[in-house]
Amino acid sequence: MPPEATAAAREAAELTVVDALAQLLDADEDALGPGTALAAIEDWDSVNALRVLVHLERTLGAPLDYERFAAAETVGDIAAVVAAVSGAAP
Repeated sequence: MPPEATAAAREAAELTVVDALAQLLDADEDALGPGTALAAIEDWDSVNALRVLVHLERTLGAPLDYERFAAAETVGDIAAVVAAVSGAAP
């Protein structure tokens, strides 16, 4: 896959995650980026993490790697998990 396709897919994964967080947690999309710490997002807790996981799996139509998702510390970490399902991650 060409680098620009990979970068575009990674960006699409980040947008998918930001959209999910905005919808489910009423987070400000403009304040979320790949480096945003999940702990800094208001209402981020284990219950809402599972809500986000299920939402993303339904959106993608595929299961996510739960271990990687649970270990995620930033929005970018979750985007990497999403990108892996989309075939755009290392």
